Amino acid sequence: MNSIQHVAFFDVDGTLLPPPSTERRFIRWLLDRKIIGIRHLTRSAISLLIDFPWSAAKLKANKAYLRGEPVERFRALGAEVIAAAVAPAVRLAAREAIGRHRRQGDRIILLTGTLDLLAEPLARALAIDDIVCGRLEQSHGRFTGRTIPPHPYGKGKADALRHYARQAGIDLKQTTLYGDGWSDLPAFQLGGHPTVVNPSPPLEWLVRQQGWTVAHWSDESA
Repeated sequence: MNSIQHVAFFDVDGTLLPPPSTERRFIRWLLDRKIIGIRHLTRSAISLLIDFPWSAAKLKANKAYLRGEPVERFRALGAEVIAAAVAPAVRLAAREAIGRHRRQGDRIILLTGTLDLLAEPLARALAIDDIVCGRLEQSHGRFTGRTIPPHPYGKGKADALRHYARQAGIDLKQTTLYGDGWSDLPAFQLGGHPTVVNPSPPLEWLVRQQGWTVAHWSDESA
């Protein structure tokens, strides 16, 4: 496979979108419409107790509230909430950055822990070329409540990026990576040209020590 000249990877939550996260928006939307309820939340709480001792990576990968739910129905619901409540909230500055890379002929990829049932319709809405995202495990047409490793968060994000780059023939030195938090550092450290969006003061200090780019994007949407 031929190497791609330049690739721009974009994180979603906190980067393309201001808080709350895409999944929190999805869960709130499902709760408001009584598609999920106390039974699902109790299932998640029990699953978290079983997962003790906890870590941020474990918490991110645990999707017990979806266990047993039909894949096709929830993919349709995911597409619905992206169109209604998520895509309209994408930061204007993020859309401008995506447009700038597109005009330069760069390949644009989402690199995010956001679940596939949400990341895929968001990528379509933004005309993104490809995605590296959280993949939900399925069995017999239903979700198991688990994600397929590596889940793209923290070290898992770096592992997923490394794997994708190897499979796609991408030179990570010829990439730009956009992210917003400490959990993006393992991916940033693989090379390329990191741009850190709206970092906290301690993170901004570290980013500037590394010589990376800092971007301050408002929450204004298109």
